[in-house]
Amino acid sequence: MGTSDKHAPLKTVPLEDKTSIGARLAESLKATRRPVLVIMFGKQMGQSQKLEGTVTVGRDPGAEVALTDPSVSWHHARIEPRGDEWVVVDLGSTNGTFVNATKVTERVLVPTDRIAFGSVVARYELQDALTQAYDDGVARMLNIDELSGLYVGRRFDAEMEAMLLAARASGGKAGLLVMDLDGIKAINDTHGHLFGAYVIGEAGHVIGKLVEGRGVATRFGGDEFCAALPGLGVAETAAVGGEILAAIGSNRFEKDGVLLHPGISIGAAAFPESAKDSASLFQRADEALYRAKRGGKNRVCL
Repeated sequence: MGTSDKHAPLKTVPLEDKTSIGARLAESLKATRRPVLVIMFGKQMGQSQKLEGTVTVGRDPGAEVALTDPSVSWHHARIEPRGDEWVVVDLGSTNGTFVNATKVTERVLVPTDRIAFGSVVARYELQDALTQAYDDGVARMLNIDELSGLYVGRRFDAEMEAMLLAARASGGKAGLLVMDLDGIKAINDTHGHLFGAYVIGEAGHVIGKLVEGRGVATRFGGDEFCAALPGLGVAETAAVGGEILAAIGSNRFEKDGVLLHPGISIGAAAFPESAKDSASLFQRADEALYRAKRGGKNRVCL
């Protein structure tokens, strides 16, 4: 390769449809901008709430913006429309509401204002469609595990904490499944880690489909999963575990013409039958998982 070739700039790929790209940008500038509250700091970082009417912010699970951080009051603040403006109103919160580091009882918001509810910080924005799409993409990267399509651990923990808050407030229940795939080491050793990763990701999607509409799930380790199920006791939670066991067993795991046959061991527990807080609830479900492992694997234990 000659010297001139070595230092030649990389070619730019021409766009085939320059007009539509330009039109899309122009339309985004003309489009109606909608008010949005985006969590910037806290357990629920990346979540957003479109403002279409008065919303309450607080630890109350029934709040439109439900925040699980203990520094946030049960009914901390509200954000309400007043004509063409949006106003944040503190509701007598313990730790106060701050806008751009200034404590307020009431304040008209302007775009890019930072609002602190206790230690949770949110940003007030007016978003067009492109900005909304960007924020949605960022939120997905922050909250969704790329391999399995399930929540990342941080987002799952926040959702589970909110679930337990709601159960305590209403005298209800909440189930937890802790799951570990069986046979991944053998698949890795026989076929390579890409095959193991495929099985883990596919299993996550199977779990996600079964849990969708009934609760939330996460991949919290290499081949370990959790699912939180509001309103369910131990027996009902174990029954969902049985559905997942059957679905994994009947799913066709095939990569590059190779059929793979993983199993799954599952432990079930529930609030308040098994434990009264999230850490103890996980421990009870994890102990049940180990009983499933010791009992021969590929089964559900309480």
